[in-house]
Amino acid sequence: MKTFLIGSVLVFACACCGHKEMSNKETTTSSGTDTPAEMPAMADTGPLVLVYSTKEDHADHVPVLLSEDGSTLISYPAPSDLRPEKGASKPTDLGKGYLLDNRGIGVNVAFLNMDYATYAALDKAPELPELMAMITDKDPLKELYSCGPRTRFTDIAAELATIIQSDALATRCKKLK
Repeated sequence: MKTFLIGSVLVFACACCGHKEMSNKETTTSSGTDTPAEMPAMADTGPLVLVYSTKEDHADHVPVLLSEDGSTLISYPAPSDLRPEKGASKPTDLGKGYLLDNRGIGVNVAFLNMDYATYAALDKAPELPELMAMITDKDPLKELYSCGPRTRFTDIAAELATIIQSDALATRCKKLK
């Protein structure tokens, strides 16, 4: 009983001390909804929206992730992950040379010299040395932006296309490269 009483007092004390005044400041998310700046919306979690442009056209090339020094392959898809029934894998064209990532790329992305359809038709992924030999470009990115969680958007592609058309990508998203 004594432990319960002490625990209850501690919980109550923490609850009282944890009160914080909310500001009247508001921010507008890219989907147009208003949320207090100090209190992120519950939906502000999940996969990030990544928008990128490449030095050459890699829109149909399979992306893989390399170690920071580019010497080791750290992530690559299973062929079954790229099959149409799994949903969109290819990046979405947003205009002006920008693409919406649908695979999970990053700053250390590289592209294979194999298109999505050919890779998806494989029974299993090639062995690591073979995959490394298939890399066509180890430094393909011109720019990479993180535009926050996917849950912030109602229609990701349309909203990002509008942002890009108005040349506001650099002000609305965080530049990673």
